[in-house]
Amino acid sequence: MRFNRRITFVTEREGGYNPETGQHDEPRKEKDTVACNLSELGIERTNELFGQIDKKIIVARLQRPYHKPVDYVLIDEQKYSIKRQSDYRKGVFYLEGTAWG
Repeated sequence: MRFNRRITFVTEREGGYNPETGQHDEPRKEKDTVACNLSELGIERTNELFGQIDKKIIVARLQRPYHKPVDYVLIDEQKYSIKRQSDYRKGVFYLEGTAWG
């Protein structure tokens, strides 16, 4: 399996008062880019896993498990939400978003 695509995991941090520094911290986004393999989930399998066939689901497979908290992911500057993470293989994510080409 080729891991020739890149996926960026984004975590948004809220700003606010930081008691350690005594200053106000600005909101920021933390990004982590890793290699992945992308494929579309078929209609039958989408219906079996999620009970819906009207949404396009992308499967992102990573080389290693990913355990950090994530708000959303970016693939080719398109935003995807994480529909589900595989319980068995922590490096497999099911993503829901706009059309992927």
